[in-house]
Amino acid sequence: MGWPRRLVLVRHAESEGNIKTADERAGYGVSTHAYSLTERGRYQAKLTGEYLCNRFGDFNIYYVSYYTRSKETMKIMYPKARVYEDPRLAEGQRGIYHTMTEDQIRQCYPGELERKEREGLFHYRAPGGENWPDIEMRIHSFLGTLNRDYDGQNVCIVVHGHWLILFQRLVHHFSIDEAVRRYKNAVAKNASVTIYDGMVRDGKSHLVLRDENIVPWEGRV
Repeated sequence: MGWPRRLVLVRHAESEGNIKTADERAGYGVSTHAYSLTERGRYQAKLTGEYLCNRFGDFNIYYVSYYTRSKETMKIMYPKARVYEDPRLAEGQRGIYHTMTEDQIRQCYPGELERKEREGLFHYRAPGGENWPDIEMRIHSFLGTLNRDYDGQNVCIVVHGHWLILFQRLVHHFSIDEAVRRYKNAVAKNASVTIYDGMVRDGKSHLVLRDENIVPWEGRV
Protein backbone atom coordinates (compact mmCIF):
# COMPACT_ATOMS: atom_id res chain seq x y z
CA MET A 1 0.00 0.00 0.00
CA GLY A 2 1.07 3.58 -0.64
CA TRP A 3 -0.18 7.05 -1.45
CA PRO A 4 -1.27 8.29 -4.88
CA ARG A 5 1.57 9.49 -7.09
CA ARG A 6 -0.27 12.80 -7.34
CA LEU A 7 -3.23 14.03 -5.30
CA VAL A 8 -4.96 17.22 -6.44
CA LEU A 9 -7.54 18.82 -4.14
CA VAL A 10 -9.78 21.52 -5.59
CA ARG A 11 -12.07 23.51 -3.36
CA HIS A 12 -15.48 23.82 -5.06
CA ALA A 13 -16.14 27.01 -7.01
CA GLU A 14 -18.29 29.84 -5.66
CA SER A 15 -21.80 28.69 -4.76
CA GLU A 16 -25.03 30.35 -3.69
CA GLY A 17 -24.07 29.81 -0.08
CA ASN A 18 -20.79 31.68 -0.44
CA ILE A 19 -22.53 34.95 -1.32
CA LYS A 20 -25.07 34.84 1.54
CA THR A 21 -24.73 35.59 5.23
CA ALA A 22 -25.41 32.85 7.78
CA ASP A 23 -28.87 34.28 8.51
CA GLU A 24 -29.63 34.56 4.78
CA ARG A 25 -28.68 30.91 4.28
CA ALA A 26 -30.89 29.89 7.20
CA GLY A 27 -33.92 31.52 5.60
CA TYR A 28 -33.11 30.50 2.03
CA GLY A 29 -35.22 27.34 1.97
CA VAL A 30 -32.64 25.26 0.09
CA SER A 31 -30.62 22.53 1.77
CA THR A 32 -26.93 23.35 2.04
CA HIS A 33 -26.01 20.26 0.01
CA ALA A 34 -28.22 21.53 -2.84
CA TYR A 35 -26.58 24.94 -3.33
CA SER A 36 -25.66 25.46 -6.99
CA LEU A 37 -22.69 27.35 -8.34
CA THR A 38 -23.10 31.02 -9.14
CA GLU A 39 -22.37 32.30 -12.64
CA ARG A 40 -19.04 33.55 -11.29
CA GLY A 41 -18.41 30.13 -9.77
CA ARG A 42 -19.02 28.39 -13.08
CA TYR A 43 -16.41 30.61 -14.72
CA GLN A 44 -13.99 29.95 -11.86
CA ALA A 45 -14.42 26.22 -12.38
CA LYS A 46 -13.85 26.60 -16.11
CA LEU A 47 -10.56 28.45 -15.62
CA THR A 48 -9.37 26.06 -12.91
CA GLY A 49 -10.25 23.11 -15.13
CA GLU A 50 -8.22 24.58 -17.99
CA TYR A 51 -5.27 25.03 -15.64
CA LEU A 52 -5.45 21.41 -14.46
CA CYS A 53 -5.87 20.00 -17.96
CA ASN A 54 -2.89 22.01 -19.25
CA ARG A 55 -0.67 21.10 -16.30
CA PHE A 56 -1.67 17.49 -15.60
CA GLY A 57 -4.00 16.23 -18.32
CA ASP A 58 -6.40 13.50 -17.21
CA PHE A 59 -6.40 11.69 -13.87
CA ASN A 60 -6.87 8.02 -13.06
CA ILE A 61 -9.70 8.67 -10.61
CA TYR A 62 -12.05 11.54 -9.76
CA TYR A 63 -13.93 12.00 -6.48
CA VAL A 64 -16.61 14.43 -5.30
CA SER A 65 -18.99 14.70 -2.38
CA TYR A 66 -22.72 14.36 -3.01
CA TYR A 67 -23.11 18.14 -2.68
CA THR A 68 -24.36 19.87 -5.83
CA ARG A 69 -21.59 22.49 -5.79
CA SER A 70 -18.93 19.81 -5.66
CA LYS A 71 -20.44 17.80 -8.51
CA GLU A 72 -21.01 20.89 -10.67
CA THR A 73 -17.42 22.03 -10.20
CA MET A 74 -16.03 18.67 -11.32
CA LYS A 75 -18.47 18.44 -14.24
CA ILE A 76 -17.24 21.78 -15.58
CA MET A 77 -13.56 20.93 -15.08
CA TYR A 78 -13.70 17.36 -16.44
CA PRO A 79 -17.01 16.91 -18.29
CA LYS A 80 -16.17 13.45 -19.65
CA ALA A 81 -14.69 11.95 -16.48
CA ARG A 82 -16.18 9.00 -14.66
CA VAL A 83 -16.71 10.50 -11.21
CA TYR A 84 -17.21 8.75 -7.87
CA GLU A 85 -19.39 10.32 -5.16
CA ASP A 86 -18.35 9.67 -1.58
CA PRO A 87 -20.32 10.91 1.46
CA ARG A 88 -17.12 10.98 3.52
CA LEU A 89 -16.14 14.06 1.48
CA ALA A 90 -19.19 16.05 2.62
CA GLU A 91 -18.75 19.39 4.33
CA GLY A 92 -19.26 19.53 8.09
CA GLN A 93 -22.89 19.31 9.16
CA ARG A 94 -23.82 22.36 11.24
CA GLY A 95 -27.23 21.10 12.36
CA ILE A 96 -29.54 23.91 13.54
CA TYR A 97 -27.15 26.54 12.16
CA HIS A 98 -28.09 25.50 8.61
CA THR A 99 -31.78 26.23 9.11
CA MET A 100 -32.16 28.78 11.91
CA THR A 101 -31.08 32.39 12.28
CA GLU A 102 -29.13 33.43 15.37
CA ASP A 103 -32.27 35.02 16.83
CA GLN A 104 -34.26 31.81 16.24
CA ILE A 105 -31.54 29.73 17.90
CA ARG A 106 -31.54 32.08 20.87
CA GLN A 107 -35.33 31.74 21.20
CA CYS A 108 -35.64 28.00 20.60
CA TYR A 109 -32.36 26.81 22.11
CA PRO A 110 -31.59 29.16 24.99
CA GLY A 111 -28.04 28.64 26.14
CA GLU A 112 -26.86 27.02 22.88
CA LEU A 113 -24.86 30.06 21.76
CA GLU A 114 -23.25 30.23 25.19
CA ARG A 115 -22.40 26.52 25.03
CA LYS A 116 -20.79 27.02 21.61
CA GLU A 117 -18.68 29.86 22.96
CA ARG A 118 -17.64 27.85 26.01
CA GLU A 119 -16.72 24.65 24.17
CA GLY A 120 -15.05 26.32 21.19
CA LEU A 121 -15.31 25.65 17.47
CA PHE A 122 -13.38 22.39 17.46
CA HIS A 123 -15.35 20.60 20.19
CA TYR A 124 -18.82 22.10 19.82
CA ARG A 125 -21.49 19.89 18.23
CA ALA A 126 -24.72 21.70 17.36
CA PRO A 127 -28.02 19.82 17.71
CA GLY A 128 -28.34 17.73 14.57
CA GLY A 129 -24.77 18.44 13.51
CA GLU A 130 -21.15 17.26 13.75
CA ASN A 131 -18.19 18.59 15.62
CA TRP A 132 -14.74 18.77 14.07
CA PRO A 133 -13.52 15.41 15.43
CA ASP A 134 -16.56 13.80 13.74
CA ILE A 135 -15.41 15.22 10.40
CA GLU A 136 -11.85 14.09 11.05
CA MET A 137 -13.10 10.53 11.56
CA ARG A 138 -14.63 10.61 8.08
CA ILE A 139 -11.38 11.98 6.66
CA HIS A 140 -9.35 9.29 8.45
CA SER A 141 -11.50 6.69 6.73
CA PHE A 142 -11.07 8.31 3.32
CA LEU A 143 -7.30 8.58 3.79
CA GLY A 144 -7.32 4.83 4.34
CA THR A 145 -9.10 4.36 1.00
CA LEU A 146 -6.56 6.55 -0.81
CA ASN A 147 -3.65 4.65 0.72
CA ARG A 148 -5.16 1.22 0.09
CA ASP A 149 -6.64 1.60 -3.41
CA TYR A 150 -4.72 4.29 -5.31
CA ASP A 151 -1.04 3.60 -4.77
CA GLY A 152 0.93 5.29 -7.58
CA GLN A 153 -2.14 6.74 -9.32
CA ASN A 154 -3.20 10.30 -10.09
CA VAL A 155 -6.27 11.39 -8.12
CA CYS A 156 -8.37 14.55 -8.39
CA ILE A 157 -10.90 15.45 -5.68
CA VAL A 158 -13.29 18.39 -5.39
CA VAL A 159 -13.47 19.19 -1.69
CA HIS A 160 -15.06 21.67 0.72
CA GLY A 161 -13.17 24.41 2.53
CA HIS A 162 -13.67 23.19 6.11
CA TRP A 163 -12.99 19.58 5.05
CA LEU A 164 -9.72 20.68 3.40
CA ILE A 165 -8.51 22.39 6.59
CA LEU A 166 -9.08 19.24 8.63
CA PHE A 167 -7.57 17.02 5.92
CA GLN A 168 -4.41 19.10 6.11
CA ARG A 169 -4.46 19.05 9.91
CA LEU A 170 -4.35 15.25 9.79
CA VAL A 171 -1.66 15.13 7.10
CA HIS A 172 0.59 17.82 8.59
CA HIS A 173 -0.28 17.33 12.28
CA PHE A 174 -0.77 21.02 12.98
CA SER A 175 -2.59 22.17 16.09
CA ILE A 176 -6.27 22.71 16.78
CA ASP A 177 -5.51 26.42 17.23
CA GLU A 178 -3.99 26.53 13.75
CA ALA A 179 -7.04 24.75 12.29
CA VAL A 180 -9.34 27.33 13.92
CA ARG A 181 -7.17 30.17 12.61
CA ARG A 182 -7.37 28.83 9.06
CA TYR A 183 -11.13 28.35 9.37
CA LYS A 184 -11.71 31.90 10.62
CA ASN A 185 -9.49 33.37 7.91
CA ALA A 186 -10.95 31.26 5.06
CA VAL A 187 -7.48 30.46 3.79
CA ALA A 188 -8.58 28.37 0.78
CA LYS A 189 -10.36 30.35 -1.94
CA ASN A 190 -13.11 28.88 -4.11
CA ALA A 191 -11.77 26.85 -7.05
CA SER A 192 -8.25 26.93 -5.58
CA VAL A 193 -5.84 24.04 -6.11
CA THR A 194 -3.69 22.19 -3.56
CA ILE A 195 -1.30 19.52 -4.78
CA TYR A 196 0.43 16.63 -3.01
CA ASP A 197 2.99 14.19 -4.38
CA GLY A 198 3.34 10.66 -3.06
CA MET A 199 7.01 10.09 -2.25
CA VAL A 200 8.97 7.28 -0.62
CA ARG A 201 11.30 8.29 2.20
CA ASP A 202 13.18 5.84 4.39
CA GLY A 203 11.20 3.04 2.81
CA LYS A 204 7.82 4.60 3.65
CA SER A 205 5.28 6.35 1.42
CA HIS A 206 4.42 9.95 2.38
CA LEU A 207 2.18 12.70 1.06
CA VAL A 208 4.37 15.73 0.41
CA LEU A 209 2.87 19.16 -0.21
CA ARG A 210 3.91 20.51 -3.60
CA ASP A 211 1.68 23.58 -4.11
CA GLU A 212 -1.00 25.13 -1.92
CA ASN A 213 -3.99 27.35 -2.69
CA ILE A 214 -3.15 28.12 -6.31
CA VAL A 215 -5.98 30.31 -7.69
CA PRO A 216 -5.96 29.99 -11.52
CA TRP A 217 -8.88 32.41 -11.97
CA GLU A 218 -7.50 35.23 -9.80
CA GLY A 219 -7.46 38.53 -11.66
CA ARG A 220 -9.57 37.07 -14.48
CA VAL A 221 -13.04 36.85 -12.87
